[in-house]
Amino acid sequence: MATAARSHRTAQPAKTSAVFVKHYTDTGRGVAARQHLLWLQSIASGVRLPHLYPGTATHLVMERLPGRHPGPGDLTEVAAALGRLHARAYHTHLHSARLDQPFAGSDGITIADFHSSRRHVLTRLDIQHSTAPAALYKDANLRNFLITPDDVGVVDFDDLTLAPFGYDLAKLVVSTAMTHGRLGNASIETALGAYNRSVAANGGPNDGCTTADLLRYCEVHHLLTAAYLHRNGYQHTWPTVRPGPAPLPARH
Repeated sequence: MATAARSHRTAQPAKTSAVFVKHYTDTGRGVAARQHLLWLQSIASGVRLPHLYPGTATHLVMERLPGRHPGPGDLTEVAAALGRLHARAYHTHLHSARLDQPFAGSDGITIADFHSSRRHVLTRLDIQHSTAPAALYKDANLRNFLITPDDVGVVDFDDLTLAPFGYDLAKLVVSTAMTHGRLGNASIETALGAYNRSVAANGGPNDGCTTADLLRYCEVHHLLTAAYLHRNGYQHTWPTVRPGPAPLPARH
């Protein structure tokens, strides 16, 4: 899901400030973003998340993480961090979730189901996966990560839904390719392998995501993101940077 056309605007304090303040015109979105960050902190994934300071329903006040946005050379590192995040969410809470139903947590959070907001695209591509293990979609646009001195940091907590394993990784692949140009097949396959190993090592399912499913999820993200071409850094159309021409090898 694309991050453009939000109902809020983002204001950054001076570069010397230790905090980042995100302003919301929609109080519901501000409250939801705060809940999402607190919930992600509670699963103790080991992925770097900003400290949350007291704020309001329209002001999310967070620690300003150091670092830079990732590029194509960071794909494997970010994929491994994403695998940790997904696996810990599955292990601590989502092992009982269904992708076609909202997940109501004991802490009061409700995470939207996978299908409702994407039904038109999923139907078009014949993707169902209602009974597949549930991970997360938190909008893995490459601009929502930072390569910090010590780890991969995660920023932007506006979106959080259930999703099958690998779906958020596909967003990372599509957003990176649409920003920087075509990624090598080997690079994508290496990132997928790192993601699957990270998922399995941190309490997630051993079978993770297949190459075929990753590529199908990329097509979902293409259809949901195409309207934002030439905005937010998207300079390349997905059909021109889609992996190929040789098919990616199957994962065994």
